Amino acid sequence: MEIWLKQGKTNFRFAVLPSEYELTSESDNTQVVINSLGEINLLGKRKLKNISFSSFFPKQKYSFCEYTTFPTPKESVKLIEKMKNNGVLRLTMTGAPVNMDCTIENFTWGENDGSKDINFTLEFKEYRKVKVKTTKKKEKVTKKVTPAATQRAAKEVKSTTYTVVKGDNLSKIAKNLTGSSANWQAIYNQNKGVIGGNPNLIYPGQQLVINV
Repeated sequence: MEIWLKQGKTNFRFAVLPSEYELTSESDNTQVVINSLGEINLLGKRKLKNISFSSFFPKQKYSFCEYTTFPTPKESVKLIEKMKNNGVLRLTMTGAPVNMDCTIENFTWGENDGSKDINFTLEFKEYRKVKVKTTKKKEKVTKKVTPAATQRAAKEVKSTTYTVVKGDNLSKIAKNLTGSSANWQAIYNQNKGVIGGNPNLIYPGQQLVINV
């Protein structure tokens, strides 16, 4: 295995491999309780990955070092501090499923014996570049402008009638019909006379009017 940090034209390879590393990958799921169903899990998007490991920067050439032309411990600390302050870099661990843009969230280092080796712990967080899609709106050119063309058309509101089936709940209906489960409250307010006082109790055959 080789562990590299790359940032622009600057490359750094760790001379002593860590005995272990830890990678954390989480999802932003939400648990809610519905009276008729109990606890359910609403799936969310994935969170940023985190990876951490500990090792040391060697002062001398040990037999277990990955290569011999490594920088001194003080030079290594200075270089990694600079890369941390510059922002985004790429972490690559050959032989492991780690090859990602990231930032250094924490860099802890120090000496604990007379060898002048410097022990360290590094914590990285995945960096995901925000991509904003832009569309060019075509302008329609008309030679003749009539008074009616200057009037702003009122926004059309579509009304949909939905019949409740077995296994439905307002969050599920809102997700399917409006694209967001968070709209269940609006659907309940529109149909409170049909549903009654408890939004968690809906029954097959009930007809709900939904404005979208």
